[in-house]
Amino acid sequence: MTVSNVLSIQKLHKNYGKLTALNQLDLNIQPGQVFGLLGPNGSGKSTCLGMLLGVTNPSSGEFTWFDEPAGTNSRKRIGAILEKPNFYENYNAVRNLKIVCKIKGLEYTRIEEELKRVGLYERRNDSFKTYSLGMKQRLAIASALLADPEVLILDEPTNGLDPQGISDIRELILKISQSGKTIILASHLLDEVQKVCSHFGVLRKGNLIHHGAVGKDLDDSVHLEVGSEELQRLEKSILNFEGYISHKAIKNGLAIKLTQGKTASALNKFLQGEGVLINHLVTNKKTLEQQFLEILETND
Repeated sequence: MTVSNVLSIQKLHKNYGKLTALNQLDLNIQPGQVFGLLGPNGSGKSTCLGMLLGVTNPSSGEFTWFDEPAGTNSRKRIGAILEKPNFYENYNAVRNLKIVCKIKGLEYTRIEEELKRVGLYERRNDSFKTYSLGMKQRLAIASALLADPEVLILDEPTNGLDPQGISDIRELILKISQSGKTIILASHLLDEVQKVCSHFGVLRKGNLIHHGAVGKDLDDSVHLEVGSEELQRLEKSILNFEGYISHKAIKNGLAIKLTQGKTASALNKFLQGEGVLINHLVTNKKTLEQQFLEILETND
């Protein structure tokens, strides 16, 4: 049966004494999305995930998984990692995952498949204590996937990893999302959310201050205004520039959208080679950080 929302949250609220950890959260996450909860440490991300998984009780509000009240049946359809990887140090990957299967009442049939998916199959017989932090995180993801869940929840999945480990986890998240699973991840890293998520929400001091689509709201493309008295030649030539995305007509020129990393000087050099004379060239690119700061400033 098709569900309209994998997760629907209404007025979810959590107090710890006088401290409000999460304030009246309303949010919907649809099937197939990779949704990033973005915010600094202490913004309410982990508190939110803990309530959604039944680890922490909400002070008020409600939520549904798969259009049904949260309960044992829904939790069976969710895989999650909320803490750092925790396995038996002297056991290898296969033995550790067999223990996870016994705890969850699962057969061993998916162990080999999941080790291959996370890139640990060749190291399956090595003890957990010999793994790098990134490998340990990948084994934790494999354990969360053993029941073939429809939803995967990850709390700060690249926290503490070196650049290679971060890249490996990002690639793994993208690969898992391509299999059709819905992924919800919490992160304080803007770059991480921009690279792996389709949608995101920003939490600050327990309040959801913004949510939307990453491609629309965190646009990392380059925007230029180019003026010329030879608009037809300009419009024809720009189509052949490497990195061209789109353009639209503006007064006395074009507003041009290019891929990340392209520069006004590179475009100018290209147009000179095409014999197009320009009289105006301005870069309007906003960095991701600038866009994020605008979101925060708008909600001060």
